[in-house]
Amino acid sequence: MLLNVLERLIVMGLLPDKDNYTNLKLLRVARESLSFTEEENKLLNFRMQEVNGKSNTIWDQSHLVAKATQERVDGDVETQTKLVLAKPEDFEMVPIVGEVDIELGEVVTNIIIKTLKTLEEATPSELEDKHFTVYEKFVLPSTTQT
Repeated sequence: MLLNVLERLIVMGLLPDKDNYTNLKLLRVARESLSFTEEENKLLNFRMQEVNGKSNTIWDQSHLVAKATQERVDGDVETQTKLVLAKPEDFEMVPIVGEVDIELGEVVTNIIIKTLKTLEEATPSELEDKHFTVYEKFVLPSTTQT
């Protein structure tokens, strides 16, 4: 399943810490698949930022590239802005790390679907905006298959 950086983080947060032994083994493999490589970590520059008394994980999401070469344009924001304003047709912003095809087995997928449905069915619903695209990728396809 193709998942972007935020979706990978959201799905990792949905995986339970407690389950039976067999499922825990599968969940461990799923966490490894969803986690970030050394190279991705360097590129994304994960860090913590406090907002309204809450610690949030933030990362560098995109960078400027030259359309002709697809090479990253280095320099500070001011320099990059001048380049783009001078010739906007020559540059574009692209995700630093795009969607990654993550293999999750049937058992783990069903655990994720069950967790999302449980969040949705809670009174009041505990499903949040951050879950939106993950819900669409996991729950909606499962409802059309039945």
